[in-house]
Amino acid sequence: MKITFNGHQQTERQVELSQQELFQLFEAMKESLLDDVEFGKFDGYSFYGEKDEKIMELCETHNVDVAYTKDRLNFFKSIVEKIGNPYQ
Repeated sequence: MKITFNGHQQTERQVELSQQELFQLFEAMKESLLDDVEFGKFDGYSFYGEKDEKIMELCETHNVDVAYTKDRLNFFKSIVEKIGNPYQ
């Protein structure tokens, strides 16, 4: 996969990511999601970010107790395990 982005200097750079790098990135994204699900604040707050609201909505849609970490985390762990990594 080739991507183009603006670096810290005023030059546009293009790099190519290998399948292994894409695989590692996808796994890191899954881990990051689980961290957000586990350590997010989902009970009794007056403001929730967009990401938290999406997590809460998915839980509520499937009758998962969003305020109970174990329920929320196990629900999302099951989802992440079933997704698989398309870069294998």
